[in-house]
Amino acid sequence: MKRLTLIVAMFMALGGSLSIASAEERQQQLHENEIVEIRDAVETQIDALANDDAATAFDLTTEDTRTRLGSPDNFLRIIKESYEPVYRHRMAIYSSPQVVLGKVYQVVRLTDLESHVWVAIYLMHKDEEGTWKIDGCQLVQTPSVAI
Repeated sequence: MKRLTLIVAMFMALGGSLSIASAEERQQQLHENEIVEIRDAVETQIDALANDDAATAFDLTTEDTRTRLGSPDNFLRIIKESYEPVYRHRMAIYSSPQVVLGKVYQVVRLTDLESHVWVAIYLMHKDEEGTWKIDGCQLVQTPSVAI
């Protein structure tokens, strides 16, 4: 199921459109303010990571993620080791957030410092206060190279 969700999210990131949404999913469409809030959360985290602001980046994750990772410093260490294109990149292009199989995703195309193109797929979650938080990220390298 995770693989299907990832494939669908990548398809959406690359400009695809699906008409297989259920009636329930069509009702779960995001409002304009939510679209802005979701993008802002991801963009703020990416900017914080680029500036080594571990505390701000960590605060934008869900409570479960914060508990699992333990501290802002540990979070930044993991990003540096496993998510280099998120940590250091030349360009970021944001797609509109999408509801796929009942989950909300924000997809970002990143060009790393060596001009390789990556797709970062952020799983988003609205917390009890109504704030959009990041609940994980899948990073997939594409065969593309930016010019």
